[in-house]
Amino acid sequence: MNAIKELRNTTQMSQNRFATYLGIPVANIQHWEQGVTTPPNYLIALISRVMKNDGYISNDLSPAEIDAIRQTKATLAIEELQINEDGLSELEKLVKGDMSREEFQQKLKEKYQTHAEC
Repeated sequence: MNAIKELRNTTQMSQNRFATYLGIPVANIQHWEQGVTTPPNYLIALISRVMKNDGYISNDLSPAEIDAIRQTKATLAIEELQINEDGLSELEKLVKGDMSREEFQQKLKEKYQTHAEC
């Protein structure tokens, strides 16, 4: 998953609705998500800023931060970790910028160790 798809998923919008929201052709969204083309980093940052102003996320997210969130999600999927409601809530905080990746990973590590000890 790439930064544009990660941001779009945060809004829970379809590609068509997200394109309309941003005022750009849906083909751009499709091409970016499929990896056909890559949006410049400044555009990703601009979309993040718009989403912050509209209340979808709490902080502007840089492309690197969005990628870190994507990598964290991928790691969880690869390791087939089960996430309960608390974990999903914390993951949502991470995606919205209310929690740092380091804080999320620490909480995940604490819960994993507690679960492994049982």
